[in-house]
Amino acid sequence: MRRPLSFIALLVVTSCASSTAPTLRPSELQAEWEGAPSSAPSSPVDAAWWRSFGDPVLDELIAMAEQRNLDLRIADARIREARALREGSRAVLFPQLNGTAGISSGRTAMLNAERTAATVGVEASWEVDVFGRLRNEARAADAVWTATVAVRDGVRLALVAEVARAYLEYRLYRTQHTIAEANAKAAEETLRIARARFEQGVSSRLDVERTLTALGETRARVAQIVELAESSRHRLVLLLATTPAELGGVLPETGTLPSASAVGVLLAPTEVINQRPDVRAAEAQLLAAVARREAAEALRYPRITLASMLGLQSGTEVTAFLSGGSLLWSLGANLLAPLLDFGRIRATIDAADARQEQAYLSYELTARAGLQEVQTALILYTQGESRRSELAAATESARRAAGLARRQYAEGTLSLLEVLDAERTLYALELQAVQATADVSLRLVRLYQTMGLMPPNQETA
Repeated sequence: MRRPLSFIALLVVTSCASSTAPTLRPSELQAEWEGAPSSAPSSPVDAAWWRSFGDPVLDELIAMAEQRNLDLRIADARIREARALREGSRAVLFPQLNGTAGISSGRTAMLNAERTAATVGVEASWEVDVFGRLRNEARAADAVWTATVAVRDGVRLALVAEVARAYLEYRLYRTQHTIAEANAKAAEETLRIARARFEQGVSSRLDVERTLTALGETRARVAQIVELAESSRHRLVLLLATTPAELGGVLPETGTLPSASAVGVLLAPTEVINQRPDVRAAEAQLLAAVARREAAEALRYPRITLASMLGLQSGTEVTAFLSGGSLLWSLGANLLAPLLDFGRIRATIDAADARQEQAYLSYELTARAGLQEVQTALILYTQGESRRSELAAATESARRAAGLARRQYAEGTLSLLEVLDAERTLYALELQAVQATADVSLRLVRLYQTMGLMPPNQETA
């Protein structure tokens, strides 16, 4: 056996041609960080960013979603699939051992007699991965698993953000419902004053009708807000894969609109790129494409397979094995080298080159899009915070003006039109103010999502 093996080794060495794997070029991304703080955060940012809202109901809803959401469970199943494929690609690197058993029957020509023989043994085979084809296929499978985990992280991040948005919108509509009910009561008080003045003969019927119109508009708005709140609640039912009755035990109708500060989350662009799930998935796909390209290159070179067998051969009786059958063994090596394939291997390599280029361009595009999304989210958040503070001040002024108008109307020093105008202004500003507060929280959720901020999952290699 030494001579054939030595000959094969010599062929392998002399036919070997070096293959250089393409180098991953760093993406030269430079973006101005508009609105970034002048100093870095003084303490690490909690990756479980929804806790910064200080709302235990939101915390419980997100915990339920992570356990029950169907999209997340599908992503988990895909991770298990990718892990199994990865383990399978790694197993090919090691010798394969199989048990064999067989029986054969035939007639010898010279003796004109039938002969029956049975064999039992063990076979081993191993492809010597000299040029790295199998190793690169295993690397590609490992990178695909990494990409699948990153995709699951993206699904998880999107789920948490969507639950937070649905909850914030539900709280917004419930707060607007409270405001609308309060304005309806104020309109009823104005109506009472208008009717009293009409009965006293100091005002016309027109004032009463105008007040009734304003009250009807407010009550119609209440019904519309209830519809929006129910829509958000049912969206939570879907995200949590639960039932309205079960959700009702977790989600109270009353509650404050949660808010949080984003001072500690304003990170640098490079940190954003490193932690976004879509960027990590694109990078892993690029690594997989590089490994597949190297595996395709290895098809140009010979493959060496070592095989051996050890067993017994005897008659069909079991006692024949026990009494000492014929011992069989073999040891060999095979060399498979491509000679003429009419360009099949070259086409495989060219296709792998094209897929590698696509993966690199996708990676760069994802990174650039990530930077753009974070910049946009940061600008929207800062502008939303400015709008919220301005509307809060305007609402306080409108509230004082509406109170003065009602008192002066009751005293007869102000017309009803001015009272109705003051109340409409107050009502509109109250709705805008609470909407602006909710927008700040919603934009903060969007900022967290675009930055890819999320606690690490428990998935391990």
